[in-house]
Amino acid sequence: MAEKRIIDRKTGLVIRDSTKANQKPSAAKSVAKPPGAFKSYFPSKQSKNRTAKTGKALKKESHSQKVSKSLRASTSEGAFNAAASSITSTFVTPLALALKATNAEIGLLSAVQSLAHTVAQIPGAKMTERYSRKSIWMLSQLMSKIILWIPIILLPFLPLDSPVMILIILMAAIAFFSGLRAPAWASLMGDLVPLSIRGKYFGMRNMITGVAGISATVVAGIFVAQYGFSMIFLIAVLLSIVSVFYFIRMYEPSFKNIFHYKHAFGFSPGGWKTSLTVNKALVVFTVYLFFMNFAVEIASPFYAVYMLKDLGVSYFWFAVLTVAGAIIRIFSFRYWGRLNDRFGSRKILVVTGFFACFTPLFWLFVSDIWQIALLKMFDGFIWAGADLVVFNYLLDITPANKRPQYVANNNFFAGWGTILGALAGGMLAESLVSARFGWLQGLQILFLISFLLRLAVLSILPKIREIDVKQSALAPIRYVFWQSMAVEPAHGLKNSLFYTFRYPVKVKKELEGSVKKIEYKIKMKKN
Repeated sequence: MAEKRIIDRKTGLVIRDSTKANQKPSAAKSVAKPPGAFKSYFPSKQSKNRTAKTGKALKKESHSQKVSKSLRASTSEGAFNAAASSITSTFVTPLALALKATNAEIGLLSAVQSLAHTVAQIPGAKMTERYSRKSIWMLSQLMSKIILWIPIILLPFLPLDSPVMILIILMAAIAFFSGLRAPAWASLMGDLVPLSIRGKYFGMRNMITGVAGISATVVAGIFVAQYGFSMIFLIAVLLSIVSVFYFIRMYEPSFKNIFHYKHAFGFSPGGWKTSLTVNKALVVFTVYLFFMNFAVEIASPFYAVYMLKDLGVSYFWFAVLTVAGAIIRIFSFRYWGRLNDRFGSRKILVVTGFFACFTPLFWLFVSDIWQIALLKMFDGFIWAGADLVVFNYLLDITPANKRPQYVANNNFFAGWGTILGALAGGMLAESLVSARFGWLQGLQILFLISFLLRLAVLSILPKIREIDVKQSALAPIRYVFWQSMAVEPAHGLKNSLFYTFRYPVKVKKELEGSVKKIEYKIKMKKN
């Protein structure tokens, strides 16, 4: 069949081929090529963008897998490290007492550790500019958890004239290397943990590390009575070595240079006047923390001495009592957090600051294990709220753009209160060994001094103002006292008892279900 074409008379160009026009639309579509089809051999902009997006997706996927594995490794590393740290921090004072340390040396032991840990923050931050964060952590771990503990393990067996001073020097070096990694570790975890799961992840990690530390302390309390201090410190070193293998698996992302910060201290009176004018609330709060830390540290290093030497508590019960306070502390954070959201930081600061004054006073009246246990639980409950509200109030009164500088200054000056308090407590404890005041003697007089100093520091609290008013403007302080220390705990206890006795079968089923879930998770991990 001949082709029939339609030609434009004016231009002479073919307008339409009648044969192609009679074809089916599907066939025409299959034959016809889009304009610019010859360019398909070369990558277009769209294909380039598509390829780039695919590559980025693959990179993101691999990065997310690395982060997920790193977070699991960090949790395992934290559990082993927490177990090791709990053993060493709990039993270093009993070791010093076993080496015939005086009260002044106990105070010096606490002071040098605080001082070394504070000083190490500055070189630790500088090192992050030149070295990788994982290498800084490894140096800190090897020195503070493994190498420097070897001479401490051998210390009871060496014929030395002054083993306590050697212990103090070694613990100062350990505290320095331990504090050296704090900026690097905070930066690394800040880059690894996504902001969307940060609270959930650290909550889970802190719970696991807390359980590991508590369990290790109880086991160490059993072992130390039979095998001595060297054995439990050797176990701590082995746990630290295991944590290194988990840390090696962690992925270090590229350093995020979000903001450059240079820390400086001003010593001119003009600079002090400016600081007082710009942020008076922070200055008053820092002064309060300095004097409160001073008053607290005068007595707190000697609670262990009082239990072991004056009350004759065994190492096993010493570990159990330490764990009892830690457990109450862990479970009290949520309670104080809810009250802080309800009444504001300042009022909870007043409540916890007031009741924290009575801890050294109560030590004057305890003699049995059950009495010490109640005091330890009270102390853990109160200080959980105090530590939580101190952190929250510090965030409230510091502007976001200058928060690192303000927080660093606050921690630095408040830390000096801890250092000076421990030194003063050591000198007072040594001078009061044979002193008597009424029916009080020795360390009991020191506890009374700490109680009186804490009460005096409370005079600063009225000058601390509330930043976030919330509901607290409507609630007088006496109402917050009553609610936090009487009504809320009583309601919780009443509801728990009512539910348990009213629905015993349901409670039993819930407990059985929880046990089965734990058993199932253990089986899944083994498989």
